[in-house]
Amino acid sequence: APLAYDEPDSAKALILMTDGSFNATINNSQGSSTWQAQQLCDNIKNTGVIIYSVAFQAPQSGEDVLNYCSSGPEFFFNPDNGQELTQAYKAIATSISDLRLTQ
Repeated sequence: APLAYDEPDSAKALILMTDGSFNATINNSQGSSTWQAQQLCDNIKNTGVIIYSVAFQAPQSGEDVLNYCSSGPEFFFNPDNGQELTQAYKAIATSISDLRLTQ
């Protein structure tokens, strides 16, 4: 089972990968897809979860949303091809493993 959010010496992380294109009909009374995505990301980050975003071959609008969602510039990746995608995931894996504390 996952550790609790308030567990000492632990971290929660989410990897979000998409092309950033919203291809579903939304209820406009709840705001645009972009606004809804940003609100969701804000809520996740407010719980202390670190968000890594990977905008694989995303259009500019998708890059913008994913960049917004990431927990900072060092958590945003924008690979253009398979090799860069592999490098991005290796960097994420290294970053996540660096978050671990040992005694």
